[in-house]
Amino acid sequence: MQREEVARICDRQVLDTASRLFGVSKDALTLVAGYEGCANLVYEYQRDGQSFILRISFRPDRTAAQIQAELHFVNYLAEHGIRVSRPIPSQNGNLLETVQVRGMPLHIVSFVKGKGMRVPDNQYRYREDAPIAEYFQNWGRVLGQMHALAKDYQPASDQVKRPGWFEIHQSRLAIETQVPQRLPIVRERIQSLLKEIRSLPRDRDSYGLIHGDFNDGNFTVDYTNGDMTVFDLDDCCYFWFIYELASAWEGGIGRAMFRDLAGRQAFMEHYMEQVMAGYNRENSMSAEWLARLPLFIRLIQVEEFLHFVQYIDEPDEEMQAQLDYKIKCIEDEIPYMGFFDSIYSPERPFSL
Repeated sequence: MQREEVARICDRQVLDTASRLFGVSKDALTLVAGYEGCANLVYEYQRDGQSFILRISFRPDRTAAQIQAELHFVNYLAEHGIRVSRPIPSQNGNLLETVQVRGMPLHIVSFVKGKGMRVPDNQYRYREDAPIAEYFQNWGRVLGQMHALAKDYQPASDQVKRPGWFEIHQSRLAIETQVPQRLPIVRERIQSLLKEIRSLPRDRDSYGLIHGDFNDGNFTVDYTNGDMTVFDLDDCCYFWFIYELASAWEGGIGRAMFRDLAGRQAFMEHYMEQVMAGYNRENSMSAEWLARLPLFIRLIQVEEFLHFVQYIDEPDEEMQAQLDYKIKCIEDEIPYMGFFDSIYSPERPFSL
């Protein structure tokens, strides 16, 4: 069922129940704009001068047990000093409530909203009285804190446990059905990459429960002091920690995408130095694993391609140019998303 249809059903049949469960008026709920593929409906509301989020999960791959495991990890992080949007109990004393509609379970959770705002919502402007390097270092520091804590994390049980990355992305990674047959080299390259990553060693210092979608859209910043509050652990899963440093690398490219090659290289080097300075204050990663950063950046580009390949036959020239760019990078195994290659043009970023 599509998000828009679920939103209509919720408005007619669910929000009255959901609002009563969490002690808020239905009229106080404001639907937050979603994005394509979003697994939840998200509403914001105010109560006693505090902002909260009401989240309704509707996809069948978001089971009650998975959400309970997510909330367990969130509370673990909070109890050990990470600023996260913590879940609050319903009027029944439950962190998770489930409502059945047309035979479909809708899972409802409410969270305290993080203090401040997301940097993207402020046109990527940071605190006026602080250097942007503070933001980059805090990004790395929070990641380091989370990875350090993940090393000792124990799930509630074997039954209430988050899935692995390959499991949570199983449908997208079905290359035979997701990638058209007319792209045999792309198929081969992706399957080879996934095989290589699957073969990597897993140990306490390299592999554990990660956020899974740690980007500047999923944490707020208190503009009075720079403190970050992390939210949206809906994709948390077991995977290699280096993946989130690769995600951090990708998070910097938007600030340098219109610069020439020397400018892009200089910015990204400085940016990752700051991220790693923050990270290293909280957690350590071996040189062997850091050397695998380009491998996981390739994986992130593959993820982007697998999301957009569904539009490969759409009559959208800009979309096709971006897909052609990703295809060339994958086929020719161009590192760093082509960002430092002659294929890249600041005039038409990530397009051919």
